[in-house]
Amino acid sequence: MSEGDRLPLVFAVQAPAFALRMGMGFLRFLEKRRAGVSAFRTALVAGGIAPELAERLARSYRNAGSIARILRNAGVAGRR
Repeated sequence: MSEGDRLPLVFAVQAPAFALRMGMGFLRFLEKRRAGVSAFRTALVAGGIAPELAERLARSYRNAGSIARILRNAGVAGRR
């Protein structure tokens, strides 16, 4: 088997592990983002901001960290 013939085999073996690592990293990102938004909302309310306004601000904060929005703004993902 020559070097070039093994490339598809190497890819087939490595791709699932890479996808799993990327997926786990993305899930960790989502959890940290959720916790950050919750802490932000709690801090706003504790600081005296009305709960309705705190919710709107927290929603904007959450949307700013949206992977889909970041990719869309970078021109990587198509618009829906």
